[in-house]
Amino acid sequence: MTWADFAAKLLDREEDPDDDPEELFEADSSLNVRPVWFSSTWQQAAKNRRVRGYPSDRNSLPMTRMSDDLTDTSCLQRFVLRPRSKLQLTWSMIGTMLILWDLITIPLELFNIPGSVDFFSATTRITLAFWILDMPLNLCFGLERGGRVELRPFQLFMIYVRSWLVLDVLVISLDLVLMIVEIVNASENNDGGNTGLRSARFLRTMRLLRLLRLLRAVKLQQELTLIANRFLSTHVFMMAKVVFGLLMMLAINHIIACLWYGIGSWTALDGRSWLEQARLAGDEADFAERYAVSIHWTLTQFTPATNNVAPDNALERFFAVWVILLAMGVFSSFISSITATVSKLQNSRVEQFQQRAKLLRFFVERNLSADLYAKVEEVLRQEGLFEVRIKERDVKLVEGIPERLKMQLHEEMFLSLLGLLPFWPAWTERDSFLHRQICHHAMRECAAVPGQDAFIMGTDANEVYIIESGSMNYLHLNNRKHSDEVSAEAIVCLQCIFAEWKHRGRLFANRSSCYWASLDAVQFCNLIADHGGAVWQHLHIFGILLVGAIEDRTWMINDVNWSMVGVDELCKRTVKYASILNENHGTTSASLALIRTYSKD
Repeated sequence: MTWADFAAKLLDREEDPDDDPEELFEADSSLNVRPVWFSSTWQQAAKNRRVRGYPSDRNSLPMTRMSDDLTDTSCLQRFVLRPRSKLQLTWSMIGTMLILWDLITIPLELFNIPGSVDFFSATTRITLAFWILDMPLNLCFGLERGGRVELRPFQLFMIYVRSWLVLDVLVISLDLVLMIVEIVNASENNDGGNTGLRSARFLRTMRLLRLLRLLRAVKLQQELTLIANRFLSTHVFMMAKVVFGLLMMLAINHIIACLWYGIGSWTALDGRSWLEQARLAGDEADFAERYAVSIHWTLTQFTPATNNVAPDNALERFFAVWVILLAMGVFSSFISSITATVSKLQNSRVEQFQQRAKLLRFFVERNLSADLYAKVEEVLRQEGLFEVRIKERDVKLVEGIPERLKMQLHEEMFLSLLGLLPFWPAWTERDSFLHRQICHHAMRECAAVPGQDAFIMGTDANEVYIIESGSMNYLHLNNRKHSDEVSAEAIVCLQCIFAEWKHRGRLFANRSSCYWASLDAVQFCNLIADHGGAVWQHLHIFGILLVGAIEDRTWMINDVNWSMVGVDELCKRTVKYASILNENHGTTSASLALIRTYSKD
């Protein structure tokens, strides 16, 4: 009858105010109920019943969340694919290769490489067919926009109209016009005609217009940056940024070198050109030599170097001045960006090396075991291989937002996980104010990489662990060493909310990173006690029943298998007992009768 006496003292506390709360639970039990559950009595709770809680602006919460799909009921909806689907990824990779191909080959057409005209014409038709097909496919490929997945065909069409439609129509139209001109020119050559369309200068000018297609490289850069930010680690991303910057500088110099040669070959028809000056205008110079001289001249405009090539007419000199002005802005910006990136990379490496050196010195000065040092090194190496998602404390901008937005942020982060706790009655769903307070004040997000511990055996349990994603291992001693896997939506250490508890095992991440929400037990209890009312009554009864059930088989219960006491049945009894107690206004006799009934069961 231990729990009956305990409940009677709780209910009669107002009649005996001298009782010490910490002495109310001194039965022959190894568990101590948390003192916060003594802060109120049933009579006080009955006077302050707040089933509905405070008014809430839950209707103001967004109906869609980040990464949610935005769809409609149109007939075209079933043809829209999600971003990063296999088909869309394959199509994007083909488009990327074609953009890189255009970046290299379109400027090279100015060199009039022997035998390349037919080859470039064939590849132009292939790329033209691809980009013509790409225009309607923009309505079939979903987009990630503002953190949400846009899959509505009409919205995809409007996004395409406001972004790339005009450029695609312009480039495709120029390709079609150029293709028609080349076909007409070839037919007139076969007929022996001689018109202005066959002019090398005219055709070269028309081909220069295809350089507008290279504007798609801006879209390519945005996509690559987004993928790199999401999938690459910090160090790899910084190194990739340096390499990408070098490649972009080389691409810019490649285009300018081809334009420099094109201008030289254009003006060579009038007798004065840098090609004539460098003795490269005749057929005796091959493509490799002419390209090497052109790229060398371009690089010397971007760097402090010398060369023996100089402009020889007004057009070439104007182009050279324009290149120098461009180099002053682009090269300085490139150097500063590369310097800053390399400096950050070096500083991070130096800091990491210093920390490892301090760790080694720490073990050496204390003459600790080499095996322990090897284990620590292995754990640190494993932590470096796995990236965890950004935590709230790492986002400095969140610290400055208003408190009401922080509360809404935490509610959206933790409310679904808070609902996994098994003791909530159905009517608490209407008490959104209490849930918001718990999410904001008592919950925080945590993560562990492989080899990292969440807790170890023998330590005080003050937090409930609600696993969000990933899996962890729980190692405990139950006559022999045994390990259980804890996966998503599992709850660990629920009993620490109602009683003082020490961990009876070790919880750690083993094969992959794991994320969970931590619920502070003391803060949770304080919020429930301040809220009072029917919620406090319900959890009060559930806590008594749960702790009593655990006491009956305490040698079998650990941090993860608390549900073996029949939590669902305890919840049903809690609702029944709370209803009867409220009908009897929480009298001591009714409470004792209920507890005796439970004790007999």
